[in-house]
Amino acid sequence: MLEYIRDKSQSLGVKLAFALIILVFVFWGVGNFNDRSAGTLVAVVNGDAITMREFEQAYRNAEENMLRSNPGVTREQLKQQQLGRQVLRDLVTQTLLSQEAARTGVTITPVELRVAIGNIKSFQNEKGQFDPAVYSRILAAQRLTPAQFEQDTAREMLRQKIYSMVTAPAWADPAEAQKRFEFLREKRDVDYIFINEADFASSIKPTDEEVAAYYESHKAQFAVPAKADVSYVLVNPQDLVKASSISSADAQKWYEENAARFEQKEEVKAAHILVPLAEDVSEADVKKAQEQAAKIEAELKSGKSFAAVADEHNGPNAAGPGGELGWVKRGMTVKPFEDAAFALDAGKVSAPVRSQFGLHIIKVEEKKAGGLTPFKQVEAEILATMAQEQGVDKLHDVVDSLVEDNILGRPLKQSAEKYGLKWGETGLLSSADLVKTLGVTAEGASVLVGTPAGNPVDTALEAGKSYVVARVLKSEPAATAPLDSVKGQIVKALVEEKALVAAMDAASQLRKELDTAPLGAAGLKGREIKIAKGVERNGGLPGFAPNPEMTEALFEAKVGQWLPVAYAVEGDNGSGAVLVRVKGVQPPDAAEWDMVKDIMANAVTRDRANALFEMFMQRLASSAKIKVYNEDFVDRKNM
Repeated sequence: MLEYIRDKSQSLGVKLAFALIILVFVFWGVGNFNDRSAGTLVAVVNGDAITMREFEQAYRNAEENMLRSNPGVTREQLKQQQLGRQVLRDLVTQTLLSQEAARTGVTITPVELRVAIGNIKSFQNEKGQFDPAVYSRILAAQRLTPAQFEQDTAREMLRQKIYSMVTAPAWADPAEAQKRFEFLREKRDVDYIFINEADFASSIKPTDEEVAAYYESHKAQFAVPAKADVSYVLVNPQDLVKASSISSADAQKWYEENAARFEQKEEVKAAHILVPLAEDVSEADVKKAQEQAAKIEAELKSGKSFAAVADEHNGPNAAGPGGELGWVKRGMTVKPFEDAAFALDAGKVSAPVRSQFGLHIIKVEEKKAGGLTPFKQVEAEILATMAQEQGVDKLHDVVDSLVEDNILGRPLKQSAEKYGLKWGETGLLSSADLVKTLGVTAEGASVLVGTPAGNPVDTALEAGKSYVVARVLKSEPAATAPLDSVKGQIVKALVEEKALVAAMDAASQLRKELDTAPLGAAGLKGREIKIAKGVERNGGLPGFAPNPEMTEALFEAKVGQWLPVAYAVEGDNGSGAVLVRVKGVQPPDAAEWDMVKDIMANAVTRDRANALFEMFMQRLASSAKIKVYNEDFVDRKNM
């Protein structure tokens, strides 16, 4: 398949320039949960199994990510949106990529994996070096083993490698990028007439029957969520061990065992003036640059400040104000610059130094000697780090002890005090409020509101870097607010609905008259035509929320023509109906194109690359033997 893509890249590029192919696996309806031959399988892809266990883990990860990113979304909504099928599609894609990689010999070597993980900043110490202890501690806090994390990382790296190989032929025609820019940035000047629904509200009086009918058909709007009053202990590793409990002798020993963490490289705080000069220029160009550098040196010797001369001669990207480069460590700059800068004393200025960028005149403002930072300077930092590490080591034992006490009915306050931990009670709160108050996940909050009053939660709940051990003191089931308590809310909603209908009717009638009636006060019935200048394709009328349907119609309409229908809008001064016509067209700004042409070209190239990769995946899927089992399990039916 990879060979095919390479061979056919030119023709595919042409075909995909105007279309984006969406990968869809059509393999539903095979097998069922009770199919004994399926066993514990979810799918088989070219003979490779995707097990229930693999699917369940992937589903839970996807579900948690979605809930974390979208706090208002529920698990039931994710189920209805067929999250399970998306997860299975991802697992099938992953399997197909692994198979194609094995067939073509594409691999991730141990060295590539080690380098990639070592470059993750979260796993590095203060010196920017990979720290195995930090690595293990962070993974343990996430309940991951190094083997699991490395397997997932290697799988993603493999996907990226194949993506890069497949999409390497993708290219963008500059003319196409400019056409896309012109399409996106063309604007419209719009005439509009707004009819406010408030003009009709005073005459609308909903009946009791209408209120009752609205209540019955919108009961979901008046749902009162289940609530729980929770007694809890918050367990955070940093609270389990106090830095003050660690002796100075132990800290000294830790310092000696981890001395590499406190090795400081030699640094200089430098500024420079750069005379640009390419490496492969003629002798005449070199001489010209040298003469320019000599003039700069003369200015400095005359008493002018280095910063002033730098600002006068440096190009826009040569350095910061005054030629500042900040603190520089060995290995951060090109060798000729580094050698000259570190050889200078503080306050001194160098002769011109040649590098591949040109001639540098360097000033060293301050210097820091390298070496081992003294223990006393880092003792507080070491004590805090040791307390954190020891707290992580104790975490699981403490959590297990608290959960056991909780199950046995021992007071949580007493158990918390034994370890010097925070204890509290939430009062009656909904799931959403429990997430905010305790920091638990949406799943954890659901467990709390689903636990009967007087019962412990028999496991610790994750709360960021902490854990919550909880007992439910009181609970209230979900209910619907009584009609009397929401009647005013319903009346308001009905008035707004009916007033909007009246405004739309009035706008529709006015639209019929606009073709024949004069556009004076009589024809408009006292309403004013306003103008909105520079309406953008993804925007709306000023003071109104965007109406995508109306905006799309405006960009398709002819100049001077009223659109045939009225549109419902919501604005700063109320909701209502609006009639619109295009008054004029504003072409894109040429200066803006000059600023963004590289960004647009990259966007077109990226879209082509994605389309090329989707074609590649579609071909893999179409030639694969994919069989799905246990579709009810995938769709989370009866779960």
